[in-house]
Amino acid sequence: MTLRVRLGEGFQNNTVSVKIDGKQVYGRSGVSTDWTISRADAVDVETRADSVQLEVAVDGGPPAVRAIEPARTPFVEVRFVNGELQLHAMEQEPPMM
Repeated sequence: MTLRVRLGEGFQNNTVSVKIDGKQVYGRSGVSTDWTISRADAVDVETRADSVQLEVAVDGGPPAVRAIEPARTPFVEVRFVNGELQLHAMEQEPPMM
């Protein structure tokens, strides 16, 4: 199954890393939100695990960590609001604005 991690609002030329179960699956600098669609980037991760540990970090700061069950919530929206990462696990992919 596929877990889609979408970087949404609040990113402004940031360096972002995404790890699944400790393995880096995404790492990029210069990540910025396109406000016309409220999206900065996305990464799809194939997994067979019932549960994975999702870890997202910005600019080397403290990571946000959350257990995700891809079969139940295959979409995660990541927002960077007031210097804080928010991870929102969802059953359906949110629409782009």
